[in-house]
Amino acid sequence: MSHRTSFRRVVRAEWGKFWALRSTWVVFAVVGVAAVGLAAAIGATAQEHRPAQAFLAVDVFSIVLGVFGMLMVTGEYGSGLIRATFAAVPRRLPVLWAKAVVLAAASTPLLLVVCAASLLADWVCTPAADRFALGADGLVRATVGAALAPVALALLGLGLGALLRHTAAAITVYVLSMLVLPAILGAVLPAGRADDVVRYVPVAAAQALYALPGGGSARILPPGSAALVLLAWVVVVLAAGGVALRRRDP
Repeated sequence: MSHRTSFRRVVRAEWGKFWALRSTWVVFAVVGVAAVGLAAAIGATAQEHRPAQAFLAVDVFSIVLGVFGMLMVTGEYGSGLIRATFAAVPRRLPVLWAKAVVLAAASTPLLLVVCAASLLADWVCTPAADRFALGADGLVRATVGAALAPVALALLGLGLGALLRHTAAAITVYVLSMLVLPAILGAVLPAGRADDVVRYVPVAAAQALYALPGGGSARILPPGSAALVLLAWVVVVLAAGGVALRRRDP
């Protein structure tokens, strides 16, 4: 790749496109405000007060950010902008890797702040007699995991968008794999085998990242193993998306 289309320049171009979209600001604002607000409401009203309740919004926003990730690709296909993008970067793969870098770099700091603020909002709104200890075992790790899980699922959405190109198809596959597949596996497999299999699906691995000790987490992977499983899913889906980009016309 020549200096005119160096990876650094591609990342810079994708960064500019990312923040130029009004939807970026809207999605990030909604995720931040709604997550903190929900954590505060749960802290004020929950009958049983546990640190993990501060992260109840993560599952929902993981789906939202997954769709947002796929729209970074499918939106360009729908508008025709992808032709200009690939005309500027004919090798194509740097475009996908740059989008992944930008998505992770932009969303990770935001989600770290949002998850920390959610935890604090839940703690502040919980009655003093019922508050959990902010130094509880594993709480910092769970807060970081709660921030990283949606980032990983957003990258999965990005890979699916590159693989399928069409927004409706990508959303359908994403929702089926994240929400429907675990339920189906749990229903059709024998009880003991179902737990062993379901814990390796992306959404279960993501949830394990912010599970706390003693929170009924025996049926999910340990956080370290879950992180490796989720990373493997991200690598495989992004690689599949990259192969698809190279083999077809925009």
